[in-house]
Amino acid sequence: LADRSLTHVWLAAPFILVGLGVLLKTGASLDALTLGEDAASNLGVDLERLRWAVIAGSALAVGAATAVSGTIGFVGLVVPHVLRPHVGQQPSRLIGASTLGGALLVLGADTSLRLFNPAGDLRLGVLTALAGTPFFLWLVIRTRRELLP
Repeated sequence: LADRSLTHVWLAAPFILVGLGVLLKTGASLDALTLGEDAASNLGVDLERLRWAVIAGSALAVGAATAVSGTIGFVGLVVPHVLRPHVGQQPSRLIGASTLGGALLVLGADTSLRLFNPAGDLRLGVLTALAGTPFFLWLVIRTRRELLP
């Protein structure tokens, strides 16, 4: 987040807000999709339209945020898995929580870097990768143990 100003935020904000709005509108359909494609289709979900809405919303929100902040790894992988036990299995509830949780994680990591590494030798993406890699490996190992008898 070095060398970024509110001008950058204001340029990206409309795209992020439109993308987030599109994703939030897909919440109920994503909840239905957790039952399977056939069940969701029987509940009236237009799967093709849902796919395009998720792709468009993600591309707008994530593309604009990445254009401003740069690539910051593991935030999108770690935050939903950490929050899922607290908000439940419904994607509609996880979208907003992950948005706020991801922002808090990036803010905390950036603040930590500025306090403990004022020279700027360590980048934000490196710090999130150092924290995210062990978590992600633990998640993979735990999931494999649950799936294999």
